Amino acid sequence: MELNSKTNKSINAKEVNDLGLGSRVIDSSQRIVTKEGRFNIERKGLPFLKSFSIYHYLISISWKKFCALILISYIIINIGFALLYLAGGEENFEGIETTNTFDRFLNEFFFSTQTFTTVGYGRINPVGIYSNVISSIESLTGLLSLAIATGLLYGRFSRPVAKIIYSNKALIAPFKDTKAFQFRIANMRNDHNMVDVETEVILSKIENDSRKFFNLRLEYKKISFFSATWTVNHVINEESPLFGISETELEETDVEFLVLLKGFDDTFAQYVNSRYSYRFDEVVWGAKFTNVYGKSEDGRAMVELDRISEYELHPARPV
Repeated sequence: MELNSKTNKSINAKEVNDLGLGSRVIDSSQRIVTKEGRFNIERKGLPFLKSFSIYHYLISISWKKFCALILISYIIINIGFALLYLAGGEENFEGIETTNTFDRFLNEFFFSTQTFTTVGYGRINPVGIYSNVISSIESLTGLLSLAIATGLLYGRFSRPVAKIIYSNKALIAPFKDTKAFQFRIANMRNDHNMVDVETEVILSKIENDSRKFFNLRLEYKKISFFSATWTVNHVINEESPLFGISETELEETDVEFLVLLKGFDDTFAQYVNSRYSYRFDEVVWGAKFTNVYGKSEDGRAMVELDRISEYELHPARPV
């Protein structure tokens, strides 16, 4: 009888044979998907310029890095042109009322910033072929740089990105007469409505020195409206690959739950996606999520997103 139960379990647990991540175990201590939603894979073997896309890099880095890079590039370019002006000698400019080298450099640096942005206040003027050629090149450089920066800003603002908040922990929670694997998600943006949101949860674990992947059947794989929170729920029954697995076995088989979410953002009129993962040590057994719903002062439904990760231990701890 026990043999038949194990056989049914292996048949009903749908293994994913081609996930695109490979089955070889390199380092079981490394997660497959990072907390930022990136696949934890390093690509090597190609020249840097072939594998690197500067446009993709500049529109995908954080705003802090992007602004710092723009500021540093602006300063370096103008320092370079100021040094070229300085090398031409003081006879190449009118309006510089100092003979001190450092003060001359500062004057020509700020003249460079004015030329770069085509402002041109008119106090300092280039004289002669050398300084006029350099300032002409700088004006063209400034126009092209402005066009590139405008394109990058537009690309960053127009790129559809899903802002999904995930609970810090997943739970093995009591559910009806059994238990379930659960985690909670919500849309962080008040002004972006998502519809036709669907999610897929894949269980990754190590068996016989190779990594295997299993699709988890969800109670609801798709929801039509995503205006509040969604508790994604996988019922652990005899058809589940988690059936009969203990907390210790999760660690021994290096279990990781891969979450793939996709939905239509009607603000961008495009589909957006999000990725996340929970490792075995991020799963709390015998707990339930606390209620995050309330009522606002004007009587509308309210969701407290800062409490999305809150849970409480349940006295009837599932085994």
